[in-house]
This record gives sequence, C-alpha cells and structure tokens, in this order.
Amino acid sequence: MKKLTMTTAFAAAAMIAGSTTTFADDHESHYKDLYELKELHTAFHQAVSHAGVNAATKAQHLAEVLALWTDDGVLVLPNGVTFSGKGTPGTASCAPGSQTLCDLFANISGAFVLGNDWVSLTPIFTESITLLDRHNADIYFQCIYFDVNNNDALKSNVSIGLPGMPGTGRARKVDGHWLFSYVQVGSVAPPTLDVYQ
Repeated sequence: MKKLTMTTAFAAAAMIAGSTTTFADDHESHYKDLYELKELHTAFHQAVSHAGVNAATKAQHLAEVLALWTDDGVLVLPNGVTFSGKGTPGTASCAPGSQTLCDLFANISGAFVLGNDWVSLTPIFTESITLLDRHNADIYFQCIYFDVNNNDALKSNVSIGLPGMPGTGRARKVDGHWLFSYVQVGSVAPPTLDVYQ
C-alpha cells in the first residue's frame, strides 16, 4: 500500500507540474501575441508615414504596407467600397480600379500620393486588441494624418476597425506572424491634441 501511495503522489506531482508549465506557456504566449499585435499596429504607421515623398520611397512603403496583410485581406471604406486581396505592385492587380489593397494604397490613399509627406499617429489610449484565440484577434486603432509640408496640418483621421464594434478590425496569425485580415475603416473625430498650441 505504501508503494502505491508513493506512486500516486509522484503521478499527482507530475500532473501538477505539467499543468503549471502549460499554464505558464499559455500565459507567456498570450503576452507575446499581444506584443506582436502592437508591433503590427506600429508597423502600419511606419509604412504609411512619409510614403509619398518620392517614387522610390513610395515603392518601398507600398511593399511594407502590403506585407502587413494576409493574401486574402479585405478592407472596406466607410462608403462601402471594398478592396480584396493584396495585389502585386507593377502588375494589373495593382492598376487603378483593380479593387485590391495594392490599388487602394498605390492609387487612392492620400498618404501615398507623390509629393505628400504625411505622418500617421495614434493616441495610444484608443488602441484596443483582443485575442480571440491563438490565431485570430480583434484590433482597433486610429490613424491621424498630419501634413509635414504644411505646418503639420491635420489631413485625415480614420480608424482601423470601428469603435466598440468587435469583428470590424481583424488580424490573423499566418506562419507565425500576425497580419491584418479584415478591416472596416471608420471616420472618427480627432481627439484634442497639443500640437496646435
């Protein structure tokens, strides 16, 4: 009986240790995912800022912003116009009217218009990230665009996702990397900023 009790105690200890390790791994993975989603948010702002300075910069920033999307990514503008799939710069899938993400950024987005030097910022308190599971997340943030060439004039204020509406800004983990997969763009009133004082 003593041997059976000792074996049972070791088995229970092993189960508890295994559960603790699994819990620690899940906890660490959760925060790693949140960090990587914040990095996705940051990378978006970097890709769209200063994108129109010249043709070479535009090409580089276009590649950077497209790299942040899944191949089947979808973006819906406030007027309902939808852009589906990445598209490839220099091909028909990036031509005006092709309705791809490449078309949107290369041919429509004000930040990418040649000659524009816009910077995109976000009030960090507006960011919202919710992990739905290990491969899907809701993400929301604002993009406030300022024109560097025009005394930092406010040019646009849009949101990635709609405030308070889960499912309107989605990211998906693909091959270990978080990417935007579905976004409805909103137009929101800019917060009060100190840049005008």
